[in-house]
Formats: sequence, structure tokens, C-alpha cells
Amino acid sequence: MNEPAESSESNLIARFEKNKREEVRISVDNFHGKQLINLRVYYKGDSGEWLPGKQGLAIAVERYRDLAEAILTVGQHLQNRGQLGSGGAA
Repeated sequence: MNEPAESSESNLIARFEKNKREEVRISVDNFHGKQLINLRVYYKGDSGEWLPGKQGLAIAVERYRDLAEAILTVGQHLQNRGQLGSGGAA
């Protein structure tokens, strides 16, 4: 049995520059009926369009609090080491 042509839906939530040729995009996606938080590195193709790279992380929406807690823990670690400067959060 064939899958429907439209089996995924993506909602871009945030993006930020990784370097001059790459950016990180965070989206909430519906993939085969499952909600995922998708963090993916995009790169600039030869003709200037943004293309998804292999680097990334997709986790179930139900794991959001685990991800958020881990990010806050990293922020606290960096803050304690003086690596965030005065504008850092934790």
C-alpha cells in the first residue's frame, strides 16, 4: 500500500545563523502522524537556495520539557564558567 503524497507538514518556529553558509532552523513537524521538534542545519546551495543538511535532531514533542531542561542546564554551565557574558540567560 502506498503512503499519501503529503505525509509531512512543517511549521518553522525559529532560525539563526550558524555561519556564513549555514543556518539552524527549528520547526514543529507532523511526520507520518507524529509531532516532532526538528532542529536542522540548512546550507546555501550553489544557486543560493537553502537546502536541508544531514545534521540535525528530531525528537517527539512529548520530549520538549527534557530538551528545554537540557538547554537550560547547558546555559547554567556556560554562565558558571563565564562564557555567556552579561547577556546570557540561565
